[in-house]
Amino acid sequence: MVFKEFVELVEKRKRKDPVLFELDRDKIPSDADIDQMEDYYCLKFPESYRAFLKKYGGGYFAYTVVYSCDADSTFYLLKNVEKEWVDTYGLFPVIDLETGDLGVFKVDDRVCEDQVYIFVHSEENARLHGGCGFLQALVEHGLKG
Repeated sequence: MVFKEFVELVEKRKRKDPVLFELDRDKIPSDADIDQMEDYYCLKFPESYRAFLKKYGGGYFAYTVVYSCDADSTFYLLKNVEKEWVDTYGLFPVIDLETGDLGVFKVDDRVCEDQVYIFVHSEENARLHGGCGFLQALVEHGLKG
């Protein structure tokens, strides 16, 4: 999915159900803010995630939460994503589904794939499920289709 199509879907959903978008969004980061997060985690984000942050800022997004670069937010990356966890598991949490499960990027050679997998966890196990592009994941989980 290209970003323009994604924005059109978001606008269509906003017209249909504006209450989904009434919660405050996190502030829009600059390229330097995003670069700072990449430098901290020593990795490269997919362009789709960067474009999303620069348009919507992260935070509450319909039925999901997207981790952001806003240091004043509850959803700030550094408050939610431990560097050691990323290094240990090779996964980068980016979407909180607000169910206890997370949408994560796989990290390969310090580059986040533009595929979001659902990190399903319980006390007994943890596993990855599915996989689709970042924008498609937001359509499926955030906009609910």
